[in-house]
Amino acid sequence: MDKSHFNTFIFSSADKIYYYVYCLLRNQEETLEVVSLTIEECWKERKKFSHTDMIYVFKIARKLARLKASGFEKRMSLGYTNDLLADTNPVLTHFCSLTQDLSPLQAEVMCLRSMVRLRMDDISVVVGLGINNVQSILSVVRKVLRARIDLNGTMADFKNNEVLFKYYSGKSTLKEEEQLRLYFSRMDLSDVTDADRELFQLFLKMGNEPMPSNCSEQLLLEIKEIQKRNWRSSFFGIFK
Repeated sequence: MDKSHFNTFIFSSADKIYYYVYCLLRNQEETLEVVSLTIEECWKERKKFSHTDMIYVFKIARKLARLKASGFEKRMSLGYTNDLLADTNPVLTHFCSLTQDLSPLQAEVMCLRSMVRLRMDDISVVVGLGINNVQSILSVVRKVLRARIDLNGTMADFKNNEVLFKYYSGKSTLKEEEQLRLYFSRMDLSDVTDADRELFQLFLKMGNEPMPSNCSEQLLLEIKEIQKRNWRSSFFGIFK
C-alpha cells in the first residue's frame, strides 16, 4: 500500500479508530496516544495488509489499548475511568454512561458493532471469540441498554417485528440493522416505542460523528511526522 492509499484509508477510518479506542480507555489523552501509535504501527506494516483490511487495524488498536490500560495500577479493569472530558462527543459520553457497569468486553463488542459497523465474523477475530459468543454478548447488551433507557418498559413489544426480534437476539445482519436505523429515524411512526427510537438514534449519531477537531488536527500532524521520519530513515539508509 503506497502513501496515498494509506492516507486515504487511515483518514477515512480515523474517527472509528478513535471512538473504538475511547470506548476501551475512556480517556481522551490516552486515546489520542494509542490512536497515534496504531497509525504508526500500521504505517510500518502497510505492505502486509490491504486498504480494506480494517480487522488488522483494530487488532493493533486493541493490543495497544490493552497495554496502555495495564500500565496503570489505579485502573481496576480495562477501559473504565470517569475521565470524560467536556469536549468529548456528548453522544459518545452517553454511550459510555449506558455501558459503564457492563464488562469491558461487552462494551467493546457493542462498540465494534454499533459504531465501527464490523460484521460478526470480523468482530470475533478482533476480540478472539466465536461468532456464537459475539451474538450472545450483543443480545445481552442490547437488552440491557434498552432497559436502561426505558426503566418501565416491556421487552415483549419487539417480538411483533421480525427484524427487531433478530436484533435483540444478537443475530441481525448489518443490512437489517441499517434498515432498522432508517426505520427508527422516522419520527412520525406511531407504533415505534420511545426506547427503541432513542437507542437507534443514538447509534445513528455515533456512526456519523467525527472525532474532536483538535484531535483530528493533532493526528494529521503526527501522521505527517511519522511519514517524514520514515522517509529520512530510508534516504540515509541508502548511503550506509
